[in-house]
Amino acid sequence: MNGRRVALVLGPLLAILLHLPTLGHDLVFDDQVIVGGNPLLRDLRSVPRLLVTPYWSLPGQPHSLYRPLTTVSFAIDRALAGGIRLGWLHLVNVLLHALVTLLLIRLALEILPVSWAAGLAGLLFAAHPVHVEAVAGLVGRAELLAAGGVLLAILCHLAALRCEDLSRRRRLSIFAWLAAGAGMLAKESAAIAPLLCAAADLAFVRAGERGRPRLYAGHAVALGITLAIRTAVLGGLGVGAAIPFVDNPAASAGPLDGRLTAIATLPRYALLLLWPARLSADYSFDQIPVVHQMASPAVLGGVLLLLLTVGGGIFLLRRAPAAGFSLLFMPLSAALTTNLIVFIGTLMAERLMYLPSAGLCLLAGCLASAASRPASRRTAMAAGLALCAAGAWRTWTRLPDWQDDYALYRSASLVSPRSARIRFNLGNAYLRRNEYPGAVENYRRALSIYPSFEDARVNLGMALLQENQPREALDLLRAAAEQMPGSADLAVNLGTAFRALGEPARAEEEFRRALRIDPCAARAWNDLGSIDLARGENEAAIASLREAVRCEPDFAIFHVNLADALTSAGRRGEAAAEFEAAFRLDPAQPEARRGRGEMALWSGDLSRAEREFAAAESGRPPSARAANFLGYLAAGRGDPAGAAGHYERALQIDSSLADAHRSLGLLYIERLGRPTVGASHLERSLALDPGQADAGTMRRLILSAKKRGS
Repeated sequence: MNGRRVALVLGPLLAILLHLPTLGHDLVFDDQVIVGGNPLLRDLRSVPRLLVTPYWSLPGQPHSLYRPLTTVSFAIDRALAGGIRLGWLHLVNVLLHALVTLLLIRLALEILPVSWAAGLAGLLFAAHPVHVEAVAGLVGRAELLAAGGVLLAILCHLAALRCEDLSRRRRLSIFAWLAAGAGMLAKESAAIAPLLCAAADLAFVRAGERGRPRLYAGHAVALGITLAIRTAVLGGLGVGAAIPFVDNPAASAGPLDGRLTAIATLPRYALLLLWPARLSADYSFDQIPVVHQMASPAVLGGVLLLLLTVGGGIFLLRRAPAAGFSLLFMPLSAALTTNLIVFIGTLMAERLMYLPSAGLCLLAGCLASAASRPASRRTAMAAGLALCAAGAWRTWTRLPDWQDDYALYRSASLVSPRSARIRFNLGNAYLRRNEYPGAVENYRRALSIYPSFEDARVNLGMALLQENQPREALDLLRAAAEQMPGSADLAVNLGTAFRALGEPARAEEEFRRALRIDPCAARAWNDLGSIDLARGENEAAIASLREAVRCEPDFAIFHVNLADALTSAGRRGEAAAEFEAAFRLDPAQPEARRGRGEMALWSGDLSRAEREFAAAESGRPPSARAANFLGYLAAGRGDPAGAAGHYERALQIDSSLADAHRSLGLLYIERLGRPTVGASHLERSLALDPGQADAGTMRRLILSAKKRGS
């Protein structure tokens, strides 16, 4: 195998092997909405709609991005994998990273004099730690596809200009246009592809080569077509749309201070590329302060970087073409993602350096190839491999941070402690884990950084509800509702607060108000169903819960709640179908596993029922009802101590579970000889559910147990 083939194999192989751990990762960050929450990804028949739908497509989301190639790729993945199979989705990202690495090496082989230097550039790119966000986060696929399109366009552009055969030149030109267009349809930042092609042309192609006018005209047409499609779908170019201050304060700082702040991020980006020791998923307000002074050291450093890369690139373009092109590659490829030309949805993000880092890796290859003597070549090789090893180690240690939202935001909070968005997202991660004190603390910290952060205020209210502080929660939610009176979500949250305060009538009023605002507010239908179910109105509950499922068919817990209502109505066959639907949507959903356990229990398969209940009890969050069923099974096989343990576990998870109190009370009185403790559990059960069928028998048993206990 010659040097070229070795170079073309080793880089992609390292890219794959290094990122294989991501196959066990969860949905993180924007993956939850773009991949997990987009109903159009469920069926390939929706692909035509995806082609004319904004990237952020759910109600209430800004329609400022258009990335149909990225969203269609997710739809194809789901079709091939038979649903959301995270291992498959992550594998495709890893393979795309390997493909981009291959294209970079192919470009390096075109512009560098020795194959080993091209291979070194590829290894550095494959292992660079700043790429973890683009590879490990599924929405990073936009970066991967855009980078692949740009690099392929450059390769085809150069090949077309050098080709003597007219028909082959035409084919290569078409490939260059299609690649650039595909990159732009994956992510708008690939619109710089023609500029990078022009830079490569100036550096590596002789003046006077035929076909240039036609080639550049084709690039202009491809750009024009993609912009026209984008304008038709978005109702405009998408530039100038409102950007939340908390995500990118530069966009709200005015044209001058905003650009000064953008320039001030450039030294930070350079540090991330050269010394990626401290990495974070977010750098938004107030981690990077808005800059108001031109003489700020960060601004001066950014200006110097621009002069070195742009000025140095232009100066070297004809004198040392590979070095000049590599230098120019970095600022040109970052032109649309650094807030210098247009403001974007984030002030700074590591994924935005995915394509620009290719210029740095090519530059490293240029420096290595300059070593002419054997000794200096060996030194350059050793230094390059040491850098690759260091990058691979840092990437390997960074990958676990992207395992799930909790790990990601915990790590980010250490690097970006002043980011209100990170504190908010970490609060959400704690909330999903039912760790309410951590959620409350981080929401409060988010509000201390950015007091106008209404989403944090609302979620703080919801966390306080779980912490049994409904009065403060209600005050927070009312304040938020005054700011956003047309929010159906806030109406639902207010209803939830009223339920926690024991005011079901006012809760129902808020849920119905939410439905007047948005007739397909699935949470409102779900909560109305739960109120009806608690009142014993099974058919009304079923009707409301069916509406919740209709409005959000991909939300597993709505199927579970509908199944529970159907079970209460004695319609077990329909309930089984809904439990299975929930399990297909989210196999890790504890209540779906609990429902499958109930199905097994109905059919007499006690062994399978116990396995499902055990999985649900140890799930995240754990299922109290599953623990209660495990107690029932243990009692049935003559293990009262084991049954008591499961009932206690159920009440540890949810102390308001009346059935667990009842079963535990009977067990303590009749089997374990602790009548006083048993009586207290029966009393608690009756307090929670005074309308139980055998309430009279329970009251007599309480009196008897208390006499025995005394």
